[in-house]
Amino acid sequence: MRFLADAVEQGQLPAAILGGFLGSGKTTLLNALLRQPGMAGTAVAINEFGEVPIDQHLVEAESGTGPDRTVTMANGCLCCDLSGDLEGAVMRIFARREAGALPRFARLLVEPSGLADPAPIAQALLRNPVLSRVLRLDSILVTVDALFARGQLAEHPEARAQVALADKLLLTKTDLAEPAGTARLREELARLNPLAPVIGMRQGEADPGVLFPARFLGTPGAPPPVVEWLDALPPLHHRHQHHAHTQGTAALSLVSDTPPLWQAFENWLRRVRIEGGEKLLRVKGLIGVPGQSGPVVVQGVQHVLHPPVQLPAWPGGDRRSRLVLITNGLSHSPLRQGWDALFAAPAPA
Repeated sequence: MRFLADAVEQGQLPAAILGGFLGSGKTTLLNALLRQPGMAGTAVAINEFGEVPIDQHLVEAESGTGPDRTVTMANGCLCCDLSGDLEGAVMRIFARREAGALPRFARLLVEPSGLADPAPIAQALLRNPVLSRVLRLDSILVTVDALFARGQLAEHPEARAQVALADKLLLTKTDLAEPAGTARLREELARLNPLAPVIGMRQGEADPGVLFPARFLGTPGAPPPVVEWLDALPPLHHRHQHHAHTQGTAALSLVSDTPPLWQAFENWLRRVRIEGGEKLLRVKGLIGVPGQSGPVVVQGVQHVLHPPVQLPAWPGGDRRSRLVLITNGLSHSPLRQGWDALFAAPAPA
């Protein structure tokens, strides 16, 4: 299989998804983010744009109507309508940017509705032939209401899906919630998504450097977000390692000192995706390839994978192949056996 070159991926603009259930504080957080110097030059695609109260102190100009309506901020941020399809919204703002009707932007932040499952949006950014040519998905953030999330998680599958797919969970309204209730909520979030950090948020405050990967913010020399994510996990000392889980959601970390044959790994992962389907929530990893100086970045949402990206060199000193699977109701025993089978015979140098 041909890999995307890292240089090609670097030519794409970074994208992130800011999700969260109704009333969880997404809009408050969005307004706080738009005030931050580190977010200057961000395009924001907002669902139900006309109903979202953008802070008027930040607005410099408005143009267009309906799906073409765009609000330009004083710091170069743009807000546009996502009420139609994502591909159409993104291509409209790219076309207007190239025509000079909009200022150039450095990244895209997608804010879906409070009832939206982020999986289809993430899958579109990963595999849509139009979107994946101009954008790369760097992060999924989800706001969680410290006051009402436990009830929402119990009653609404959309809320559970949002939490399960997040890279980071942003806990809002903690100043209004009882500490004991917040502690129980943190435990529940850890069960639904064992590997997502839970970050307490104060109203009106937002530090882009804490919330987003460094590469999303344009930090020179920043590693791919998958590398940041893997490095933040507890150290992996064995070929397989479980993380906290319940009957349903679980995380399995797989590691090897030697690289697998790429074709064998690709065939195995294809079977995992087909058989796992929606039970396979997230896939992230760095996989060594025999004879190559750098690893391949692997990431996906459910059965949809981003085209594999070849890095020119290993980031940091850890050169082991590492793969993390977050699953819901999927047995890990066949996954471990399949991984072990990849290394039954040594790969050629």
